[in-house]
Amino acid sequence: MRNMIVLIALLLVLGACSVSKRVPDWVSQRPYNNEYYTAVVRHPKQAPNYVESARDNALREISTQISVQIDSDIYLKETEANGIPSAELISQIKSSSRNRLKDIQLVGTYEDAKDYWAYYRLSKSSYLAWRVQQRDLAIAQATKLLAEYDGSITGITSGIASLLKALELVVDFTDLDLSVIYRDKEVNLYNELYARLQALPEKLSFAFEPQEISLVAKVRRTSELSANVWYNRDSALHPAMAFPVKFTFERGSGEILGSSITDSNGRAKLTINRISSFSPQQSISMQPDKSYWLASLENPVIIQMFSLLRFKPAHLELRVNKPRAFLIYSFDGKPGTSYRDIVVNKLQTLDLEVPTDIKASDYTFRVEIISHEGEYVNSLRLYSASADANVELLDSRTGLSIFSTTIAGVKSTGSNRENARKASELAAVNRICDSLLFTLVEQHIMQ
Repeated sequence: MRNMIVLIALLLVLGACSVSKRVPDWVSQRPYNNEYYTAVVRHPKQAPNYVESARDNALREISTQISVQIDSDIYLKETEANGIPSAELISQIKSSSRNRLKDIQLVGTYEDAKDYWAYYRLSKSSYLAWRVQQRDLAIAQATKLLAEYDGSITGITSGIASLLKALELVVDFTDLDLSVIYRDKEVNLYNELYARLQALPEKLSFAFEPQEISLVAKVRRTSELSANVWYNRDSALHPAMAFPVKFTFERGSGEILGSSITDSNGRAKLTINRISSFSPQQSISMQPDKSYWLASLENPVIIQMFSLLRFKPAHLELRVNKPRAFLIYSFDGKPGTSYRDIVVNKLQTLDLEVPTDIKASDYTFRVEIISHEGEYVNSLRLYSASADANVELLDSRTGLSIFSTTIAGVKSTGSNRENARKASELAAVNRICDSLLFTLVEQHIMQ
């Protein structure tokens, strides 16, 4: 009797095992239930983390099913002029939906020696209820942020941040009804926010003061200018305080501080340290520094919307002159001879203007050549002479010395003592032009 009971129990266990190994119907025939989004996925067991991978595949498949409904809803809203969604917007909603899938249910699993199957489903009504709840929370917050934007005057900087945050909150729900009572009027909240964003460039004005200046290329001399930002509200201009702006060269090149923040009067400061291009007509533009707001955004659709927004920049025209160098030249304590023109020509070939008035110059070159009488050279039947050349570069405005050097003992000869003396001047000038001026100009003016 005892053996019979053991045999019956063993048969029951074996029968249960054989039942558990039976292939479920949903493996071969996809289940259909109008109340659920369903996904049956198959994944090879030799793959690492195959259980998690199967679940990820199920999430993607269910998300695709949800996307079909989202596409349909957005299409209806487009035909009703109930928003301005783009392909990027639809893609973002799909991605958001996939990331927000909640309460996905594992109905069953099955596996054989090679593969793993999993059956997942998601209640359509539960998912929609959850999205509606999330939408309602977004609408409540976004409506307050819209009011903050509409109430901003001088604080338009924070107002723009509120507007962009409000758009981020509601953009993933544009397939749903976004109607709200705002200022005693029923509106579509997304439409209201989007319209204000698109109108923003017309609300902001930018201007330099003055709008045109003259500068000297290559001179390292700081120039500061004012730039103004205004916000137009109710046909009145208000200074935009704490507003970030950026400055860029539209034409030409140079060293400037690329960004600034306006003060309480809506004024920003442009600092130009140097103009590096010789182009006579150059310009600098000013517009909002979008990176200030973009840094806090997360939604790629809103990032793209704001990035593509075009503001009308302000323009600062630059009239650029070459550096001007005045030449003080003497030979043996007297104004130089025609050899002075050699130095002038050399300076001009180095992209310097040489004015006749020291007050019109940026730099001053002081060249002093002093000759020394030599001896008669019997073997050459010529008289010898030598010269020392003192060369100094000064800042014409301050009078401060920038560089000075002496070229000593430049030798020459002539048929008589006077010719030898004059030849020493020419030899010194040639030495200055050949080996000194280029290096001096490049290192101390054009660097």
